[in-house]
Amino acid sequence: MKRFTFKRILATISVVCLCAITTVILAEYMKSNKGYESFGDTYSSECYSMRTKDGYKLINSKTGKTTIDKIDWLLASDQYSDTLVVFSKKNKRGYFNRYTGEVTIPEQYTHAWIFAEGLAAVVSNDKIGFINQQGKVVIGFQYPYLKDNAKNINFVFRNGYCSMFDGSGKCGIINQKGEWVLAPSFDYIETPVYGKRLFRNNKKYGVLDESLHVAIPAEYAYIELTKDAAVVTRTDESKSLLSYKGEMINPYVYSSIARLDYDTGKYTDSGIEISEPTGLYCYGMVNSYGLMSEDGKPITPPLYKDITPINKNLFQCTLKGSYSAIIIDRKGNVIKQE
Repeated sequence: MKRFTFKRILATISVVCLCAITTVILAEYMKSNKGYESFGDTYSSECYSMRTKDGYKLINSKTGKTTIDKIDWLLASDQYSDTLVVFSKKNKRGYFNRYTGEVTIPEQYTHAWIFAEGLAAVVSNDKIGFINQQGKVVIGFQYPYLKDNAKNINFVFRNGYCSMFDGSGKCGIINQKGEWVLAPSFDYIETPVYGKRLFRNNKKYGVLDESLHVAIPAEYAYIELTKDAAVVTRTDESKSLLSYKGEMINPYVYSSIARLDYDTGKYTDSGIEISEPTGLYCYGMVNSYGLMSEDGKPITPPLYKDITPINKNLFQCTLKGSYSAIIIDRKGNVIKQE
C-alpha cells in the first residue's frame, strides 16, 4: 500500500513538472513566434494598434483587417485632436487616418511632426517644409533641418505662428505663408504656453507675448510660465513673480520657509533640551537655501545645501556641490571657512 502510494506521488510530481516545462516552452515559443501580440493604443472607436515582434500594426475594428503592419512607432496629436496620426515605417514618416487606420500620406519623409492648424512640418533632403492633410506642399522645403536645434522646439503652428531656424542656426517665427514675422535672431523659441513663448538668447531666458513682442527680456537663468504670471529664476537661484508686462508682483518666491531655532544647552526637568528662536528663517528654492530676516527679506541668496543654527548669532551652512561648510553671522557675513 505504501509502495503504491509512493508511485502515485511520483507520477503526480512528474505530471506537474511536465506541465510546468510545457508551459515555459509554450510561453517562450509564443514570445518568439510572430503571432505574439499585445495591445498598443486606441486611436478611435474604429482603429487601434497592436504590438508585435515586428513592431506595431493597425487594425480596423469594424472589419478586423490589418491596415498597416511592421510600423516602427506612432505619434498622435495632443488628445488626438487631429484626424491624422504620424507613423514611421522603415525609418520613413507618413500619416494615417485615425478613424479608419488607412494610410493618407505614404511614408516618404525622414522626419515629421503632428498636424496643427491644418499644417504639418516634414523633412525631405534635410530641408523642412509644410504639407496640408492631402499631402500637398503648402510651404516649400526652404528651411534647414538642424538636428541639434530641433531638440529644443517642435515645428508646430500655434495661433498662426511657428518657430523656425535659418541657415545660421538662429531661430525666429514664420506665418502660414512661410514669411518671417519675427527675424531669426534667437537661440530658440518654444511652442507657446498660455499664449506666451519662452525664448533663449545667450543662455538667458525671456518671454514673448501673443503679439511676439518681448514681454520679459532675456535676463534670467530660467522662467516658468503660469496662466497669469511668470516665475523668473536668477543665476543665484532666487525667484520672483513677474507680470507679463514685466511688472514685479512678488520679489520673493519660495518653495519653503522654516524658523531657525538653536539649542541653548539648557534642559527641562524631564531632560529635554530647550531650543530658542534665532529670530531668523531659512527659505528654500527647491534644494537650495538662504537666510531670511523676520520681515521676509532675504539676507543671503539661496547658496546653501542646508543651514544649521550654532547659536543665536552664528549659522553653519553647507555649500552646494561639496561637503565643505562655512559659518556666517546674522548679516550673512562669512566668519569662518571650514
